[in-house]
Amino acid sequence: MIPLTQTHLWADLNEYFNGMEPYKFTLRGISCLFGHDNKSRSITSFGGPVISGNVSEEDFANFIKELLKKLRNENIDQVNFRALFPLRNWSESYEDKLTNFEFQHHLWKTFIIDLKPSEDELFKALHHAARKGIKKAQQVGVYIYRCESFEDYYTQFLVPYLNSTNRSIKERKFYQEGWDLDKSKFYSCWVAKNQEDQLLGFLGSYRHDGVATEIMSALTPLAWEQKIPVQDLLHWEIIKYHKNCGDLYFDLAGFNPHPTSDKEKNIKRFKEKWGGVEYDTSSYTLDARSPLKKLFYKIRDKIRV
Repeated sequence: MIPLTQTHLWADLNEYFNGMEPYKFTLRGISCLFGHDNKSRSITSFGGPVISGNVSEEDFANFIKELLKKLRNENIDQVNFRALFPLRNWSESYEDKLTNFEFQHHLWKTFIIDLKPSEDELFKALHHAARKGIKKAQQVGVYIYRCESFEDYYTQFLVPYLNSTNRSIKERKFYQEGWDLDKSKFYSCWVAKNQEDQLLGFLGSYRHDGVATEIMSALTPLAWEQKIPVQDLLHWEIIKYHKNCGDLYFDLAGFNPHPTSDKEKNIKRFKEKWGGVEYDTSSYTLDARSPLKKLFYKIRDKIRV
């Protein structure tokens, strides 16, 4: 299975929203799509590389070796393989090769739900806390809907979501053009409201090649105040939606398996209760800058702030 983050659509969206130029490298059955950041002289891949079934360990080592050689020739100092995608041809030996090339390993995990069982079976597989939260949200009148138009997405999801997460908001036209790029609407945005039509929470998802993945999760201050388990109902409704769309798996996105803060502990606890299987989705990064160059960029960035 190939993640959406290794497709032309993702490249277009990443270039439009984040200014990352698409950067593709292919060698002997291995291909990886990166986003190239000229400012930091770095390339970053999410979910790659994509590896065909007949690739050897030696082929993979050559892929990394030739990639690093090409990057040196182009004065690109950093390469990041983020969130290695768990549901595809892979081997622990490939990860050993990365560390042999002095990539730093950043441990991360995810839970993935198999959507092939019936809806009743999926519900029974949930932990008691998830079923309790879903029922409580339903009892207090929370309802969920998917944004079908840009107007709905912009007014009911995007602006309130950005406000809830204390993020800046660009002009409306910027988001309209971004919405239009996703012509097949692989991305979905969901809103939770109470019976008084007040916003309670937000959750996004994207789907590709049989896998759906959650993104953009947040609650409004009202939901926090009233301690409504809005995200429980949001997740359950989205899981059902993607099952009905024919998706085979639902990725609950990453968490730190060794949480270092209360927030990380709560995220881990929330993801554990959905009956998914735990997968490794670690990242590997290489920073080839000299200590002097790192100091230069650090000073430059401080001056620019």
